[in-house]
Amino acid sequence: MSEPSDTDWRYGVYLFPLPPLLSLLAAGGMGGFVSLTSSGSFSDADALIALAAFLLTVVASWLAIIFALAVAVSSVMDARTLAERGSWSPNQYALGAVGLLHLAATQLLPLSLLSTALLAAYVYRRRQRVP
Repeated sequence: MSEPSDTDWRYGVYLFPLPPLLSLLAAGGMGGFVSLTSSGSFSDADALIALAAFLLTVVASWLAIIFALAVAVSSVMDARTLAERGSWSPNQYALGAVGLLHLAATQLLPLSLLSTALLAAYVYRRRQRVP
């Protein structure tokens, strides 16, 4: 039985939109937390909402990092596996750099504009070249 030309690593690469979205959610949670805690009056309801906003920030930030790490590893492994199978040979080092850029973009949100566009281009070209 012949080996299929497509890899299972592609599913990890397809998660690339999640880290920027989770980072935006974390930034929104932090904005809500700061606006609630810096107001002059602070009731019990405000304290609960501020706590929920803080927890949202922490959870969304860590999920963004975890998903970005998964995307970085999956993109490099996908490129390596495609090159080994001979169906397409993308530049593994450039893709690794894009994966690290995507990981850094979880903390520096403007970088996600570049990393997300580059990963979208990779997924588009991959879709055209891999049967």
